[in-house]
Amino acid sequence: MNRRSFLGFVSGTVLCSPTATTARSVANAVTARPTAPGWELVLDDRFESDELNRDIWSIGWGWGRSTSTSPTRIVPDNVRVDDDTLRLVGTHDSDSILSGAVNTKDKVLFEPDAYLEARLRFAHRTGFQNAFWSKANSEAWPPEIDVVERWQDRDIEIPRVTRHHLHYSSSMIPGDDSTHQNAGFPYTPGGDVSETFHHYGVEWRRDRIVHYVDGLPVRVWTDGTMLRAMARAAPFYAMLSLNINNIGTADTSVPWGESMDVDRVRLWQARDSADSETGLLNDGYGLRRR
Repeated sequence: MNRRSFLGFVSGTVLCSPTATTARSVANAVTARPTAPGWELVLDDRFESDELNRDIWSIGWGWGRSTSTSPTRIVPDNVRVDDDTLRLVGTHDSDSILSGAVNTKDKVLFEPDAYLEARLRFAHRTGFQNAFWSKANSEAWPPEIDVVERWQDRDIEIPRVTRHHLHYSSSMIPGDDSTHQNAGFPYTPGGDVSETFHHYGVEWRRDRIVHYVDGLPVRVWTDGTMLRAMARAAPFYAMLSLNINNIGTADTSVPWGESMDVDRVRLWQARDSADSETGLLNDGYGLRRR
C-alpha cells in the first residue's frame, strides 16, 4: 500500500478558516517563528550561494533518486540554486521524466519539540505533485508529516488549494502500513499559489501537531494514537520534492520547465522546558544536527 492510500481521516481542530484569514494571509505573508524564550534557531538556509549547501542537503528523496510511486527520476541538473532561490524543475525527454528533490537525511534531524517551516511557491502543471514533507530517518513508513503539498490531477486555470496531511499507523508500530491512517485537510492561502510565495510550517509537540500557513495556526491535531505513532518513529528528516505522474498525468507532448521554488527553510527546537511557552518537558528530544 503506498503513501497515497486513503484509509480514513482523523478530525483535527480548525483554528483559522480559509475564508476568514485569506485577506490577512496575503497581506501579511509572515512567518510563525517561535518567539518565546527557550526556542533556538538551528537551521536557516536562504539559498544565497550559487550552489546547494551539502552540509544540510542531499539530492534526491531520502531513500534515493527514484520512487515506486511514479516514473520520476531525480537528477542534479534539475536541482538549481539561483537568485537566492532553490528551484526543483520538472522536465522530460524522449525516455525519461526528470525532476528535482532534496532532503536532510542523516544531516538535520528533528523530533518533538520542534518547529519547521519554508517559504515557497508551487509548480503549476497537471501531474505535478509539489511537497514539503518529512519522514523517519530509519525510512520506516508510516509515519509521515506533510507540512504542505500541492498536487494537480486535472487541468485547472488557477491553483489555489494546498493540502496538509499526517500519515501514521494505528498500531503505533513504525512501518506498519497495514494499519495506515491518513489525517488531512485542504486550505486556501489566497491567490495563485504558483505565483505567490507563502510560509508553510508545522509545530511538532508531544501533545499536539499544528499546521501553520503565513504565520496563522490553521489546524491542530491532538489524537493520542497519532502522536505516539509519530514520536516512536523519530527522528525525522525534511524533504522538498517535485514528483511527477504520481497523482495525475502530465502531457509529454509539450515541453515543461516549471519549478517548485523555495527561498528559505528554517528549523527551531525548544531546548529548555522551563523557558518554553507551554512548559512541556523536552525529555531529551529536540532537533538534532549531525
